[in-house]
Amino acid sequence: MDTITHGIVGALAGKALLAGLDVPAGFPLDRESRALSSPVARVAIGACTLGAMFPDSDVFAGPLLHNPLAIMEWHRNFTHSAVLLPLWALLLAAVSIPITRGLGWKSPPFLGFFAIYALGIATHIFLDLITTFGTMAWSPLTYSRPAWDWIFIIDLTLTGIALLPQLAALCYREPKHFRIRAACVWAALTIGAFGGYLLARSVGYGFPITVVADVGVIFAVVIFLPARNGAGFRWTRAAWCRVGLVTLCAYIGLAAAVHGKALADVKQFAAAQHLQVKAFSALPLPPTLTHWVALVSTPEGVWRATFHEPGATVETAQFYTDASSSDFIVRAKKLHDVQVFLWFARYPVWRVKHRENGQTAVEIYDVRFFRENVPDVAVDLPQPNISNDIRRRRSGFSFEVVFDPAGHIVSSGFNEEP
Repeated sequence: MDTITHGIVGALAGKALLAGLDVPAGFPLDRESRALSSPVARVAIGACTLGAMFPDSDVFAGPLLHNPLAIMEWHRNFTHSAVLLPLWALLLAAVSIPITRGLGWKSPPFLGFFAIYALGIATHIFLDLITTFGTMAWSPLTYSRPAWDWIFIIDLTLTGIALLPQLAALCYREPKHFRIRAACVWAALTIGAFGGYLLARSVGYGFPITVVADVGVIFAVVIFLPARNGAGFRWTRAAWCRVGLVTLCAYIGLAAAVHGKALADVKQFAAAQHLQVKAFSALPLPPTLTHWVALVSTPEGVWRATFHEPGATVETAQFYTDASSSDFIVRAKKLHDVQVFLWFARYPVWRVKHRENGQTAVEIYDVRFFRENVPDVAVDLPQPNISNDIRRRRSGFSFEVVFDPAGHIVSSGFNEEP
């Protein structure tokens, strides 16, 4: 999950669970026509937000130590560990106490800070576990990368569910500013939805433009409808955010259920093709929970098929052949960076290319991250009941080892494809 979404979810949890004094605008305190919240709650919500974003601080390790494979080797490692969670919460609490005192802010006691940071970090670890990237949640005890495959790495629907109730509560915080705030919030969210549409198209996961209009209507209903008869002004910020938190949990639960159905359909796909299965997965694809990809590893290579739920009709299918073992592959496997790549990759495919200049390139692809065309990697094998409209896809993670004509390694690293 992206860091911004983690922060939004952390803020939602903080506002829903750590509200303290929370007075809606419809019942003003001291005749002040605005909603009020506890000063301690503000610090607590800030801490929960910071805790939810903290684990992604590991992204700075790679640039600082010049490790190009840090995204695989270090990201989602120690800072994402459930084992080390108490340690990170203690350190953050220990740092926060003197800072808040120095600034003169009212803050929770030390144990309160610890619990708040633990909550924020826990939301981060959980949201990363349900994606497809893999999270070393049990490091340093074990460096396995569990991935539950419920949600795509970036899920704009999940982000919207977490953000909308917080912005709606902001609109209803001061009645005299409601109209301008509501209009600005609705416009910003709708423009953001259009930006998501453009982003999805640019990476090959486009959806109809009418979806943006539908989302804009949903935003308008949530933001403007509660203003009728002043109902929205009688709701506390905590109430708005608790509804949002429940809705978010329901969405994640739905994703888990759909994943279970998709996984069963992948099994049926493999059985229908009489495949000798080594491993299989059902991975979500953007933009909705209806779009999935089946990955089936066999001794000869990897099958990749796309389908929609709940019908499970296969739309496209392609078989990625694995190169037969050679001296170049054996030597490439001895490299530390290649070992790191293979440890990370769940569905690796090897290719050996002999170039005109006498060099030999050994390429490794992780089929999980194919997006567009991968020349010379996939072999189209039309099968019964499978659409022939097969699109080649490009790898977001591919590694290359280049040998000179004498068989010496001249370069290795991520393959920068045009």
